[in-house]
Order: sequence, then structure tokens, then C-alpha cells
Amino acid sequence: MRDRGGTVLLHLALSVGVAAAVTLSAAQTQHTHEESGWSEAVESPTPISVTFRVTRDASPVQQRSGDGYRSDAAVLSFGENDQPVRAHAVVFTDTELRAGHRYTSKMLLSATDSAERSTAVMRPWGTEEPVRQQPDRVTGVAETFTDLRQATVEHSSSAVGEAPALLPGVILGDRSGQSQELTEAMRVAGLTHMTVVSGTHCALVMGALLGLGRILRIPRWTTLPLLLTGLALFVMLVQPAPSVIRAAVMGSIGALAVFAGRGRASSSLLCLCVILLLVYDPWFGVAAAFQLSVAATAGIVLIGARLKGLFAQRMPRFMAAALALAVSAQLFVTPVLLPIAEGVTLYSIPANIVAGPLLPLVTVPGTLAAVLSTTLPELSAVLLWLAGLPGAGIAEVGYAAAAMPHALAPWPAGHTGWVAAGIYTAAALVVCRMLIEARGRPRGWERAVLSSAVGVLTAVVIPLASLQGVLFGSALPEQWRLALCDVGQGDMLVVRTGEYAGIVVDAGEEPDMAAACLTKLRINEVEILMITHDHLDHYGGTAGVAQAAGIGEILYSGAAGWSVTEAVEELGGTALDAPEARGRVGQTLTHEGDYPVSWQVWSAADYHSNTNDNSLVVHFELWAAETPAGAVGSAIDPLRLLTLGDLEQEVAGMLLARDALPSAVDILKVSHHGAANGGTAVLEHSDPAVALIGVGEENSYGHPSGAVVAALDELGTATYRTDEHGTVVFSLTEEALKPVPLE
Repeated sequence: MRDRGGTVLLHLALSVGVAAAVTLSAAQTQHTHEESGWSEAVESPTPISVTFRVTRDASPVQQRSGDGYRSDAAVLSFGENDQPVRAHAVVFTDTELRAGHRYTSKMLLSATDSAERSTAVMRPWGTEEPVRQQPDRVTGVAETFTDLRQATVEHSSSAVGEAPALLPGVILGDRSGQSQELTEAMRVAGLTHMTVVSGTHCALVMGALLGLGRILRIPRWTTLPLLLTGLALFVMLVQPAPSVIRAAVMGSIGALAVFAGRGRASSSLLCLCVILLLVYDPWFGVAAAFQLSVAATAGIVLIGARLKGLFAQRMPRFMAAALALAVSAQLFVTPVLLPIAEGVTLYSIPANIVAGPLLPLVTVPGTLAAVLSTTLPELSAVLLWLAGLPGAGIAEVGYAAAAMPHALAPWPAGHTGWVAAGIYTAAALVVCRMLIEARGRPRGWERAVLSSAVGVLTAVVIPLASLQGVLFGSALPEQWRLALCDVGQGDMLVVRTGEYAGIVVDAGEEPDMAAACLTKLRINEVEILMITHDHLDHYGGTAGVAQAAGIGEILYSGAAGWSVTEAVEELGGTALDAPEARGRVGQTLTHEGDYPVSWQVWSAADYHSNTNDNSLVVHFELWAAETPAGAVGSAIDPLRLLTLGDLEQEVAGMLLARDALPSAVDILKVSHHGAANGGTAVLEHSDPAVALIGVGEENSYGHPSGAVVAALDELGTATYRTDEHGTVVFSLTEEALKPVPLE
């Protein structure tokens, strides 16, 4: 007992020491920024000269001014006197900046959240873009690897299926070429880690180098330099990120341990790796990729071997190894994933078992192809084409798993979710403790406890998440922002403005269906009801909106002399006591609060003979105060939604010719239920990431048309249709828009 107490005290003292070291490191960084004046400069509204080095390839983003780029940068100096500083920042520009290059520019700075690694968001002041400085040694090295990455992406274009988009992600961690649909499928299937270079990729590269060394019979003393050099070059090739750096440090320590004859000290190496990284850069601790990487490695290290032994008693060893790897990692990463994904990926384990063997067939030849991409481009292209075959297989596994019923089972919100998470964690700790301490086959009472703990894990995950969706439909996400309502052959959108409030755009034709959607969304206050025009499938359900919620005001368009209130009263004698007004071009309003939204009217005619062309066209911007600067849905880069009513092709073309329709669009409510007379010009002009189509199942109009669907597919747009997906709600995440079908 005394020995155990001493051990606990020793571990407690070590933990306190590590925490103190990490805190001091963070405080020292903050102190340096304050002493140099950088913190004050970030808070100042005055533009300031900044010299910075771009650390990663720029990624395309939509900005208020149109297409632009987001770059990660290390600030080197600032101010008229070129005050030296070391700080991270995010840069938004209209032109693409090259990784590894130094730039100088007058910048407008804005502060980020204190928990973020980047200290500032920087935008060029005025119309001048950052000026590139003379190349130095770092620039020359970075250019070499940039050329390799670009050549790899180019040579991947001839691969089959989804491989051209997937190969750069698996080999280089570059997911910029992936469609929204593929990215979402990989996420729901639990396969995103395959396109985020981390520990598995580093292990495969080091394993390939070790095998090459043995084939060439190189002396043992050269093995360590070979592994460390190869790992360092691989990190430079894929560009350092928190998960990559963690994997590289872990790999370096592991290589040293193997060389020294201590290859089994995996758990100690993991702890040492985490401590070193957190002391070096405390902000790794708040990076989701770093947390997931550490959690998955911990699971594999602590219980992977034991699970493999247990599974091997019931199945072939190769199957047992794959299952143990997937289960041990998933058990540990689930608590980290819950607040990120807001749900449980029910099919991630079988998906990883099927896709896992394909990953080495992509990573090893793909990395070799990347190394040869500039010196032997023909050979590189052949290797990438071959690697594309298993790469396309990984994509197909992702699509298949994501298409399974309730592939992403929502986690209960509120207190129920916290209680369920606590039960899950307790049961997981019991399972892990028994697996770690087990000696031989478990005894009867041990099997009973182990079975009970596993049963609790299953009972928490399945009934509260999956069965809830099967029996009652998917749970409403707590932080949803936008909903496409299934009201049959009609349109209805809800943009959330408060806990139980929102803006409703159109109401479909059936009052009962409109009321049911608002009830499902828990909306009891409609701040503004926007009726786009005078067709029954857009205003017929207005009485249902009034039945389910109080209406603050009505904004509408349509033929001259038409009134929403009068039209609804003629339908059934329902009196609407909300004031109504016609929309005016340029009319705008911002709704503050927990779910901020701003909107602007872009078209609201009353003189076209075809009343579809009188549709109210509104551009919405949605953001969240807590979303990190630079992420989609932040105040700096809000999510943009364009609703078109039933606007038809000819008038839409006239508006486009006058630049009277916005080009910065993330989500497009497709015109006229996807009918052919809506045309494709607006689709091509806005190039939305997500398209919404309100359409009745097996409708007699042939909506949506094949031409519109094909155009959306060609653009790589993720399309959600009420006839196929029912009511769909969308939440904002740091990486993308997250859809959740409710039925």
C-alpha cells in the first residue's frame, strides 16, 4: 500500500511539473509578444507593415470581394523599425502566396481567440498585395518541396475514380481537391484520418525505409540516420502540422529506442513525445488533430496487443490484428470526437478494417512517386496511377459506409449527453484496466465484469444514438443554423436567429407540413416570413407557420397588387395580424445574438409577366462569434446562402450580365425546384459548395431536371433534395458545413 501511495504521489508530482512547464512556455510566448509590442499592434485599428513567411500552401476561400486565399504564416518582424517577433498568423489575400517565401505588406490586423495558436488575422490594406522578398536558404528548400507537391497533384489527375482528389490527401495531406461530398463521406465513415498525414503514414514510410535498408544489406549503424533523414524529408514534403509533428517526434524517439534495444517502451515514448511537444508549443494541446492522434496511439499502445490476443481466439490472426487496431483506436478517440462530430460514426470500425489494408498500397508507392515527380515524371505518373486503384477503393468504402442507415448517430444534447459521455468514459476505463492487467484467459468474474462494461458501452452508443434515429428520426443538433424543410412539392427554408427563433423563406403549399417542420425545429418565433412570390407552393403553407409560431413581419415579392395576407385569407379565412411589406432591392438587416445573421435583397420585381421572375432573391450571411477567425462561419468569413425563389433563366441571365447577383455563395437554394427553365448559368456563376432543392417525391413535373443535376455534379456541389433526404438541418463547424437529415 505504501509503495502504491508513493507511486501515486510521484505521478502526481510529475503531472504538476509537466503542467507547470507547459504553462511557463505559454506564458513566455505571451510575454515575448507583449514586450515586442506585437500584442498592442494586433489590437490597433491602424494598418502596420508586417514581414512574414508563409508556412503552408495557401487554400482557396470565398471572401466578400470574391475568390481569395487563406495562408498560415510566421510573423518575422513588424512596424517601421522592423521589430523582430515570432508569432503565428492567418493571412487572407486575393492572390496565392507561395509556401516558404517571405512577404512584406501593410496589413490590417485583428486579434484571434486567446486559445488559438494564431495570434492575428491579417489582410492587406488597400489594393496592394504583399510584396515577395528576395529568396533565402529556407525559401530555396521550401520551393523544392513545393514543386514536388504540385507535380504530385498534377500527375494524380489521370488516376481512376475519386483517386485524383484522394491521392493528394492520402500522400500529402492536401484535401483541397476533394469535393464536399467526398470529404463528408470520409468524415461520416470515420476515414478522415487517412487523408490527414499522421502516425500511420510516418510508420509506413519508416517501415518502407527499414525494409529497403535490409534488402540493400546496409550496415546496422546506418539504419538510424536513414530513418531519421527519411522521416525529416517526409515531414518537409507533407508540410508540418500538429499531428505530423507529433508523429515525426514519436517516430524519431521510436527509432532511437529500437536502435538502443528498447523497442517495447511504447507507452513511455508516447508520454515523452507529448510532453516534449507541449513544452515546445503548448497550442498543440488545443488542436483537434493532435488530440485525436495522441488518443488513437494511446489506445493502440495500451490495449491493442491484448485485444489482438482475445480476438485471435475467435478468428484468423490477420483479421484479429485489423479489428484490434480499429477497436483500440476508436475506443480512445470517441470521447475526443464527440464534441467535434456531435455524433458517433457507427460504421467506422468495419470501414477501417476494409480500407486499412489499402492504405499502405497508396502511401508507400505514392510517397515514392512524389519524390520522383520532378526528376522522373513518367515513372511518377505510372506509380500514382497504380496507387490510384486502391485509392479509389478507399473512396468507395467511404461512400458505402456513409450511405448506411444512420451512419452518423447523433449524440444526445444537453445534460443527457454529458451523463451518457460520463457513463461511456467510466465503462471504457473499466475495459482498459481489465485488459491491461489481464493475465492469460479472463476468469469467470472477470468475464462478467468485462462483458458488463462492454454492454454498457454498447447500450450508451447504440440506443441513445442509433435507435433514436431509427425510431424517432435523427436528433436535432443543438447548434444548427439552417434547415431545408420537406414540405412536399414546394419550398421552405428556415434560417435560425435565436434559440427558438428564425427567418422562414417560403412556406410550401400545405399548412400542416409547414407547421410540422417548425415544431420539429422547435421554432416558436418567426422574426420575418419571406414569401418569394405568388405561387401556391410557396405561400400556401403560411397558415401553418402562423399556427406553429408567432410571425413578427412578412416580407414578400410577386406580381403588382398581390398581397400575402389577402391571398392567405382567401385560402381559408385565416387572418394574419403580422405587418407585411414588399421587399426592396438593397434592403438589408442584421440580427445579432447567439445566432447572428445578416441579409440583403438582390431582386424583388413586380412587373414581369411570368411571376416566377418577380421572385424575392435574398443573400444571407451566417456566422458565429466563437468560430475561429479564418474558418468558414467566422465573422471574417461568414457562410453565404443565396435563395432564388423560382427565378427563371432569361431574367437570371439579365441579372448576371448587370452583376446584380452575388458571386460569393457557399449554399444555393436552387431556383424553381431544379426545373430546366431555371437554367444553369447561376449555378456556374456562384459555384456553390452545397445546393438545396425543395421537391416532391416522384412529382409529375420532372423536377429536378437532369441538366441541373448534371451541372451540379460537374461543379462538385453536394446536393440535398427533400425527395431523397427529407428535412435536413445544417450546423457550422470549423472545417465545413455539417448536414444532418432529420427523417
